[in-house]
Order: sequence, then C-alpha cells, then structure tokens
Amino acid sequence: MIIGLAGLSGTGKSTSLRYLDYKSTFIISCTNKQLQIPGFRRKYKKAEIVDKKPVGNWLVSNDYSTIGKWLKVIDKLRTDIKTVVVDDANYCLSNNIMDSALEKGWDKHVVFAKNYYDLIMEASELREDLNVVFISHIINAGTDLDEHWQLYSSGKMLDRTVNIDGLFSYILYTERQVDDEGNISYFFRTKTNGNDTCRSVDGCFKDKLIEPNMQKVLDTIHNFEYGDDEEEIADESNETNNEDDILNEAN
Repeated sequence: MIIGLAGLSGTGKSTSLRYLDYKSTFIISCTNKQLQIPGFRRKYKKAEIVDKKPVGNWLVSNDYSTIGKWLKVIDKLRTDIKTVVVDDANYCLSNNIMDSALEKGWDKHVVFAKNYYDLIMEASELREDLNVVFISHIINAGTDLDEHWQLYSSGKMLDRTVNIDGLFSYILYTERQVDDEGNISYFFRTKTNGNDTCRSVDGCFKDKLIEPNMQKVLDTIHNFEYGDDEEEIADESNETNNEDDILNEAN
C-alpha cells in the first residue's frame, strides 16, 4: 500500500517518523539532511550489501534506479521490513530536472514524468504487508486568490498526463496552527479543505485533524482495511452468537 504525506517545509513531515518502529522500518532519504529522529545514528544504519546479503535500514539516494533496486530487495529479501519511507520524494524529480537542465527539447519532460510515475507504481505493487510512505512538498498550482495545493511535480506534463495525486487513496497534509499566545501546534489533516488534494478513504479517520504520528496513521489504516478494531471484532462476535442462536432454535 502506498500512502502520501505532504506539506510545506517545517510542518512536521519528517518529525512524524520518530514514532515508527525502527526495527521494521527502512528510510530512503532523498536529501542529505539527517533524520529527525532521536538516536537515529544508532537506530538507522547505512543500507548496503555485505556477503551478498542486504543489511541496514537507511539509504541516502534520489536516483530512481538505486531506489528501485532497493525496493525490490526489501520486497523479496527483507521481510522483516514492514514500512518503507521515501522522504522528500520530490527531490527525485528535482534531481532529474537539474541533471538534464542543459538538454534541449521537450522529450526530457516526458522522461521526468515517466520516471516518477514508474517509481510510485513499482511501490504500489510490492508485497501486501509492506507500506510505502511517500513524503513530499506541496505546490500551489492555482493562484494567490484561488489556491489549489497539490504534490510537488515537474510541471504541466506530469500533472496533465499522470495526475500523481490521483494514484494515492491516502494523502495526509501536515498543518501548523498558532494560537493567540504564539504557541505552535502540529497536526495531520485527513480531509481536504476544498483547495487541495488531501484525502483518505471515507470512514477511516474519525477526525479531520489528528496527531502527527506516522505509526498511528498506519495502524489506523490497517485496522480500517482489515477490520481489526475492537468494534469490528465485537460486531463479528455478535454475528456469530446470533448464528448460533438461530441454529439452536432450528434444532
């Protein structure tokens, strides 16, 4: 399953990763910035191949080929990993654009769009018990008077041809609020404000604003999709009891 987490810089996107279980998490950093996780140098070790075996759980790369290879390795050989985070995924696009900045022609924009699309589609086809979280900046594709916020993209070619946001069932937006005394609070938003692509499956999240905790987000989605929450279990139990009563009456 792929999940999007989007927002402006400094709104708590990467910080929310500190709640994940590092023993079952693999982070792909698309920039060289350090992880916003206490003790990250102890918890997250460099990903590499040692004696023909993949080890580590932190990869720094914004190269599509490298990321794709490691996704395949994790999918097939690292079944201990349950969550992959592609942090600052939009820098894969930025790197692609800058590397080709001096090249002429519009064909390169088709390549930009295809590379990013292929990465997301590849992530969506990995084993069922593996969550892949794409963290991205957002951009106003509208105007100052009529805003429309969406995942950062390389421009109209990607937006019109693919609609990256539409590939996700879940895109949570980060939100920062300041009260009258200047205190800052951070949230994840689960539903659109009407001018952005924030979304989630109806009924999954009870509140529009939730705690910025990525582990709780994954648990909530899992419980919703697999029916593991207490209410669902209770309902199933009642249904079983009702069936038993009907069978007893029939006898």
